[in-house]
Amino acid sequence: MKKIVFRYLAPAIAATVTSVLLSPSAFAAPGDIYDGETGNGTILKITPNSAKFTFATGLNFPVDIAFDAASNAYVADINPSILKFTLDGAKTTFATGFSQPWGLAFDSVGNLFVADRGANTIFKITPDGTSTSFATGLNEPTGLAFDASGNLFESDFASGTIFKFTPNGAKTTFAAGLSSPLGLAFDNSGNLFEADNGSGSIFKFAPDGTKTPFATGLSQPVRVAFDASGNLFVTDVGNGRIFEFTPAGVQSTFIAGLNAPRALAFEPTPHQLFNISTRAFVGTGDAVLIGGFIVTGNGMVNGKVLVRAAGPSMTAQGVSGTLQDPVLRIFDSHATVIASNDNWKDTQQSAIQATGLAPTDDRESAILISLPAGAYTAIVTGAGNSTGIARVDVFNVQ
Repeated sequence: MKKIVFRYLAPAIAATVTSVLLSPSAFAAPGDIYDGETGNGTILKITPNSAKFTFATGLNFPVDIAFDAASNAYVADINPSILKFTLDGAKTTFATGFSQPWGLAFDSVGNLFVADRGANTIFKITPDGTSTSFATGLNEPTGLAFDASGNLFESDFASGTIFKFTPNGAKTTFAAGLSSPLGLAFDNSGNLFEADNGSGSIFKFAPDGTKTPFATGLSQPVRVAFDASGNLFVTDVGNGRIFEFTPAGVQSTFIAGLNAPRALAFEPTPHQLFNISTRAFVGTGDAVLIGGFIVTGNGMVNGKVLVRAAGPSMTAQGVSGTLQDPVLRIFDSHATVIASNDNWKDTQQSAIQATGLAPTDDRESAILISLPAGAYTAIVTGAGNSTGIARVDVFNVQ
C-alpha cells in the first residue's frame, strides 16, 4: 500500500497542497503476507488478522519471495529455479540454471537480482528472462535489498558481512562481524534491518553504517519485511513463527504453528492515479521552486512517478515571464541527487512519451522514475541562472 503526498516550498513559505496518490484501502490494514514454508514446500497467504490460506504447493524449498510491479510473485525455490506466480496462483518457471537461488530483489526498472548461494554469485535477470552475472566471488550470498538510490545490499552468510554494490557493480563492505546474516529490508528512513540468524537477533544499521540491536532472543530469524505502517515482520524458522515488531521494537507473535517458515513478502496494493502541480517564480541562488513528495507504504513495490518541470509551454496558456529552460533534479531524503534532466528528449524519450504525459516543449524537463517508500524533493532551477515562472508536476503512473 502506498500513497504520495506533495508539498510546495517557496523561500520562507511552506504549505501543504494535496494528496497525490491514495489507494481505496489507504487506511485499511496492511496487505496479505506470503510465507514460504520449507518444511512442506508450501506458500501460505496470511491475512492481516492471521487467517491462513494455501497459495501454492509442490515446491521444493521456497526460501525467498519478491513481487514485481505487476503484483506477480517470484519465488526462489532451490530445485533450483525461480518460479513466477500470478495472484490467482498460476505458476510458470521464470528462470533456471542456478545452483542454490536464495535471495531475490527487484531494482527500480524491473530487473530481478538473484543471490545464488551455491555459485557465490549475484545474477541480474531482465524482465524478458535474460540472465547475466552481476557480482562474483562472494561467500554464500543469501539476502538482497535495494536502497532508495539504487544501491544493492547483499548479506554474505559465510563471511558474516553485508556488502554494498553501486548500480554499476562497484563493491564495498557496509558491515562486518555478523553471525550468519540472512534477510535484509529497508525502512522508510533508509535504515537497513538485518536478520542475524546465528545470534538470534535483528540489527538496525543507519545509512552511515552505525549498528544498533533492534531485537534479541529469537531462535533462527530468516527474513524481514515492513508493512505499510512501518511494523517489521520476521520469519523465525527455529520456532515456526512470524513475529511482528512495532517501530519502537515492541514484539508480538503474528502467527505460530508454521512449518519451517523462511520466505516472507507482503502482497502489494495497486495504486490509483491522481496528480497535482504548482507554480512559482524561479530566481537564482536559493530562490528555486521546490516540490517535496512522500511515497509511503511497505516498500515491496516501487511507486513509479513522472516529474515534470514546465516553463515555455505556459506562455501559450497566457502566463508571461516564464522560465525558458527549466532544469529538474530529484533528491532523496539524504539530500542526494538521484536523477536530473534538462531537456526531456535527451533521455527516456520513448518511455516518457508512452505515459501520455510528455512535455509539449523540447526545452522542458521530465524524469520517469520508480521510487521505494521515502521522502523526495524535486527542485527546479533555470539553465545558465535564467529566471522566470515555472511549474512542477508530479504524476503517479504505476
